[in-house]
Amino acid sequence: MARFKNRFPAHFGPRPGEVFAALDIGCSKITCLIARRDVDEPQGYRLLGGGRQQSRGFQAGAITDMEALERAIRLAVEDAERQASERIEHVVLGITGPKLQSHLITAQIPMNSSMVSARDLKRVHAAAVAKAAIKDHTLLSAHPVAYRIDGQDGIRDPRGMHGNGLGVLVNAVCVPESQLLNLLECVGRAHLEVRQLVPAAVAAGMGALIKDELENGAVCLDLGGGVTNAAIFRNGVPAWLGLVPAGGQHITRDIAQGLGTTFAAAERLKTLHGSTERDIAAAHEEIECARLGDDGRLQAGRIRRSELTEIVAPRLEEIFEIMRDRLAASTLRKVMPRRGVLTGGTSQIGYVRETAKDILRMPIRLARPVAADRLGETYANPAFSTAAGLLTYVLAGLPDALQALDGQDFLSANGQAGIVKKAFFWMRENF
Repeated sequence: MARFKNRFPAHFGPRPGEVFAALDIGCSKITCLIARRDVDEPQGYRLLGGGRQQSRGFQAGAITDMEALERAIRLAVEDAERQASERIEHVVLGITGPKLQSHLITAQIPMNSSMVSARDLKRVHAAAVAKAAIKDHTLLSAHPVAYRIDGQDGIRDPRGMHGNGLGVLVNAVCVPESQLLNLLECVGRAHLEVRQLVPAAVAAGMGALIKDELENGAVCLDLGGGVTNAAIFRNGVPAWLGLVPAGGQHITRDIAQGLGTTFAAAERLKTLHGSTERDIAAAHEEIECARLGDDGRLQAGRIRRSELTEIVAPRLEEIFEIMRDRLAASTLRKVMPRRGVLTGGTSQIGYVRETAKDILRMPIRLARPVAADRLGETYANPAFSTAAGLLTYVLAGLPDALQALDGQDFLSANGQAGIVKKAFFWMRENF
């Protein structure tokens, strides 16, 4: 079975000239991108090739058919290897699903008016990691959002400062062990080892947000096929993650059921004519719509554009309304960034930016991957922001409190071994 060994910690990346790969397993498609580390390129890498396949056996972040998903992964990887003329054995893997959890953890250590050093950061990070473990879950990342010294909040880098107490606010992301092990097993069957696991919401943000948005704050919404991911970035790191278990596939199903057609025909209708704009002038415009006849075969027909809009708009509005409520309920609501970025395949539906702006009540930018000019025509659209972001994440070197584990495997809270390891580690760091 494949094991996750975290061979690319956040503070390291592939060496110049080394080939590395990203694997994005989504509900609608599976994408594999292969790149070579190139320090002379603006993004730090040169894309060698890519492959994509329709996703099978994976719904709403959970495996429903192991063999079908394994086959789809193999085909996507083989396509990428053929185009890149390279063989890969390791991948950086994006992970999503409604059971992925994001928690803000605070920890503090005494300083006795001494100067904060790198060792002190390691100690406070270790304290946060020790508090972040949840039974039967695996900790994927623990990004420090901000520090506190003697009641002063919002410190980005406390090194060199003096105080009696050093605190940290950490965004800890964990996933159920069973979900993780099943995914690693499936990827392992395709003869691939996972070097690093990255939440899909974080990868989408890294792929779509510009430097100013990462540093000063933005909400990235990734409108995918099966789920809609959200990530709040502040101070250059993901500070909160959220999810709505609905996406483009739900819109397609609504169309198929509402108009009496097949899923494939509904997907084509959504792609060509889907919109949330209730334009009175265009309401009576007719578009082609094949419907199922009494014999079960598709028959040519036409509908008014307004009929399609009245199916698409309510579902998208519902997604944004749920997301609005979850953002408002988050622990970061008092410091919520007032800038939004939409990406993902479903973000290409007509008038979606205006709908998001009205409901979320913030300026909205529709984003394709920041590295679009390096990805080529095929992968330069919003549907591949997550896959591109996985490559960017590897090279970004985001601070991660898990570095305090000194290269150990991921922290598990399942069983006595995980508890003993936590206790030993905490004692070693503090006494």
